[in-house]
Order: sequence, then structure tokens, then C-alpha cells
Amino acid sequence: MNVKGLVVLGMLLIAIYPAAAVVVVPLNPPAPSAPPTCNSMMSATAYNASSSAFTLKGEAHTLLDQAVEQGLNVSGIAESIAEADALLEKAQKIAWANPIPSNNMAIEAISIYESAISDLEALLG
Repeated sequence: MNVKGLVVLGMLLIAIYPAAAVVVVPLNPPAPSAPPTCNSMMSATAYNASSSAFTLKGEAHTLLDQAVEQGLNVSGIAESIAEADALLEKAQKIAWANPIPSNNMAIEAISIYESAISDLEALLG
């Protein structure tokens, strides 16, 4: 081969090499996203249950205050409302770390509040 042929062959290799390198060397695929966990999926549910429980808490305390003002004996209902308050407070503290038990506590508090509200409405007539 003559010099002119070697120069052309060299230029051809230089022109093709970067394209060949891109074709031969694959790009790194993107890292797969982490699959959702139970905690990430239940956080919204726990938040909604706590929100509903807070609404009922306000209603239960309002009715309890009215019953106390009328001089009605509501000590048992007051104890159950205090128990629901403690459950709801604990649910709020663990909501981000443990949303499933937090959700369960909030649901239990909702049940207690609903029962107390029903009893207080019956007493207040």
C-alpha cells in the first residue's frame, strides 16, 4: 500500500472510531426506582383517619362541655373520650414511622368518639 492509501485508511478509522465507540459501548441504563413500600402507601390513609378523628374529637368535646354545663353525670363518657384523645395523640406521634398502627389507632379513636357523641346526644336530647 502506498502512503496515500494509508493516510486515507487512517482518516477513515479516525472518522469511524468515535461512532463505533458509541455503538459498541452501551450507555448505562437508569437506575430502577424503588418500589413503593407499605409505609409510603399507608401514610395517606393514616393521615385521612387522623383528620377524621380530629373532627370527631372537636364535636365530642363540645358536646361533653355542654353536658357538664347542664350538670349531667358524664364521667364514663369523659373517660372514654380521654382514652380516644390518648390514642389519637399516640397515632399522631408515630404516623410517619409506622402509618399502619397509626391508622389502626385513629380508627379505634374514631369508633370511641362516635360512640361518645351518640351517648352525649342522647343525654342532651
